[in-house]
Amino acid sequence: MNTPAPAHGLGTGIAKLTVYHLARLIFTGSALTGEQLEGRPDTEKFESTDRALIDEVLARIERAQPKPSDAGCDARWGLIFTNASDERVRTLYLDQFGTSGVLDGAKVTLSDESLIEWLRERYGPDSVLA
Repeated sequence: MNTPAPAHGLGTGIAKLTVYHLARLIFTGSALTGEQLEGRPDTEKFESTDRALIDEVLARIERAQPKPSDAGCDARWGLIFTNASDERVRTLYLDQFGTSGVLDGAKVTLSDESLIEWLRERYGPDSVLA
C-alpha cells in the first residue's frame, strides 16, 4: 500500500489549485476514479492562483490527517495542485463525505471533516441535503 507524503512543506512551488466537483446527486452507475471525475463533461472546474487559498487548502488537508486505508473512493471532489510549469505536485480526490480519498495515488481516510465542509461552503452544496 502506498503511503501518502505529508501535506506540510509542499506549499512551496505550487502555483495553482484546480478544484473539480461532481454533485453527489448525479448518478454515475459506478464509483469514479479521479481521472474519470476530471474527464466528465458534468464536472465543475474551478481554478485559483491565490496563494492564501492554496495555503489554506494545504493546511486543511494536513489537519484532516490522511491515513493509509483500503477503503474505496467514489471521487466527487478533486484537488489538483500544480507548479508554474503546470506539472502536478499533489492530488487529492475525495468522496462526497470527505472521509475517503486518494492522495497522490494512495488510498486514504481522513479524520477531520473541515476540508469537505469548507469545500461545500466555498463551491456550493449539492443540494439541501448537503
